[in-house]
Amino acid sequence: MVYYFVYEVPRTVATTIASTTTTTKTTSTTSTSRTTTTKTASTITTTKTTSTITTTKTTSTTPSTSTTTYIPSRWLNTSSMNSPRYGHTVTVLRNEKVLIVGGYFYSVSMFSAELYDSSTGRWAKTGNMSTLRYYHTASMLNNGRVLVAGGFDSNGYSRSAELYNSSTGIWTTTGNMSTARYAHTASVLANGKVLAVGGYNGLDYYLTSAELYDPSTGRWTNTGNMNTGRYAQTASILTNGKVLVSGGYNSVGYVNSAELYDPSTGVWTKTGNMAIARYLHTASLLTNGKVLVVGGYASIGYLNSAELYDPSTGLWTRTGGMSTARQVHTASILANGQVIVAGGSSSVGILNSAELYDTLTGLWTRAGNMTIARYFHVASVLTDGRILVTGGIGVSGDLNSAELYV
Repeated sequence: MVYYFVYEVPRTVATTIASTTTTTKTTSTTSTSRTTTTKTASTITTTKTTSTITTTKTTSTTPSTSTTTYIPSRWLNTSSMNSPRYGHTVTVLRNEKVLIVGGYFYSVSMFSAELYDSSTGRWAKTGNMSTLRYYHTASMLNNGRVLVAGGFDSNGYSRSAELYNSSTGIWTTTGNMSTARYAHTASVLANGKVLAVGGYNGLDYYLTSAELYDPSTGRWTNTGNMNTGRYAQTASILTNGKVLVSGGYNSVGYVNSAELYDPSTGVWTKTGNMAIARYLHTASLLTNGKVLVVGGYASIGYLNSAELYDPSTGLWTRTGGMSTARQVHTASILANGQVIVAGGSSSVGILNSAELYDTLTGLWTRAGNMTIARYFHVASVLTDGRILVTGGIGVSGDLNSAELYV
């Protein structure tokens, strides 16, 4: 079953965890013996492998500061949020705290926000937004404030926006968008403006429109329209400052097209199409400047495929596929340049599995399983390189749990 964004996720979620059960035993050496047991309706298969697990810690010191960056290798529970939620946003603030905003909890939109202190692993409530919302966007502005825009609220699709001041913990309203939208994307451009693109609103349906927020005036202005309307797409800021939008869904179906926004002209141009139409996928800007698109859902079902976009040619090429097809997962860049994909859902249930993509070989390897199977969660890269995963939907329902890849 595929879960559409419109209105709310169906509550008839799968009740199986699609993963293996892994027991890890660590000896006094770096060698780790892992026994994995996989159960199906008719067979039990046990496989024993031996591998080496290495945790890398890189420390750089300047005359006044010392910074430690971790390359994670395992999942650990951290304290739970005050409220279960999915369809929320997560923003890593300059003070190294993490702001969680809005979302959905058992058919109720949320206006609450809370802060995670990465140094203590504890959560604290902060000021509430003025508007309930989920499937909105959150953008860190150059002035340190967080802009939240759009989403779905108690009155329907929203065009409202508000600003969070991390120094005071208070929200203030700012200019409304020209068009109500949710399941859209928002990108902070090099000039400090925020580009809101596409989405869905029930009136114009799948939107081609785009608009710019100017932090200096607090106002939105329309900019060029995309060539193709879409929602649940991805948007990636390339090293040349252009914005790549790819995939999504519209009235025709699943979208394989991609297009580029040029901030200097405000114009969209078509670029190469993906090999496979997809939505509810992820897109990651790699250290080599290419964009890795992974998984999602299409007419053929759940996807394990991945492809790379090369800005220098405007073309997509296929790369290694994941071991497990998945949608509504997360993808995060590690300090060593690898990409970790975690969770999501597939035809066999909700996933707690994770996989690592090696940009040098184009191959995937299994990473440790998350402690809880989840999808519609959010993953954020902390300043020290750890990955924080929050919320989502699990086997038992909406989640308030959080975990770290350390």
